[in-house]
Amino acid sequence: MKKHLIALTLMLCMGTAALAQGSFVVKAGLNFNKMQDIKIDNLEQSWNSQTGFHVGIGGQYRIPLVGLSFQPEILYSRIRTDIIGEVGQDSYGFRMDYIDIPLNVQWGINILFLRPYVFAAPYIRYAVSKGDLLEHVEWQDLNRLDYGLSLGAGLEIWKLQVSGKYSWSFGQLAPGGSLHIDSDDWKLDDANMRGFELSVAFLF
Repeated sequence: MKKHLIALTLMLCMGTAALAQGSFVVKAGLNFNKMQDIKIDNLEQSWNSQTGFHVGIGGQYRIPLVGLSFQPEILYSRIRTDIIGEVGQDSYGFRMDYIDIPLNVQWGINILFLRPYVFAAPYIRYAVSKGDLLEHVEWQDLNRLDYGLSLGAGLEIWKLQVSGKYSWSFGQLAPGGSLHIDSDDWKLDDANMRGFELSVAFLF
């Protein structure tokens, strides 16, 4: 299933890039994510953001005159966050690796060789790896498919793109909204992953 999904999305992005008037995108950057509204047993916990990364490819298609462009991508993305317990306790580390498929809808203005733009990016993602806190949790106890929305802004300088966006996840990490980790009951009914991403991309 995982191999078929990766192959399908890769073919989709490569096909889109081929139709995008020669604009092929190579992208990489950093993720700064944290979990919101987690309860462990009956206590609500605050999470600290940790640094992850993303890297991948895509294509860009522009609509002349109106300033719109569409930039579908396929990215390998690592999300990390952790929770710090009381003094003397261990920290909990959370890591998930995803195949992300965002569709960036950009609107910008061409100023000589510059193009400042704003964008919205609905996305879906599929978990392919887990670690730290979740390494002993079975995949059938997790929702591997997630979805959400990102909003951001960027600057395109000739063939270089620099952008930043804030992302909201709308999916639940666990079916039914809870996980049992060690002897604790982790309640995730209202939980979601949020975070800021910085990216650099090259257009060919």
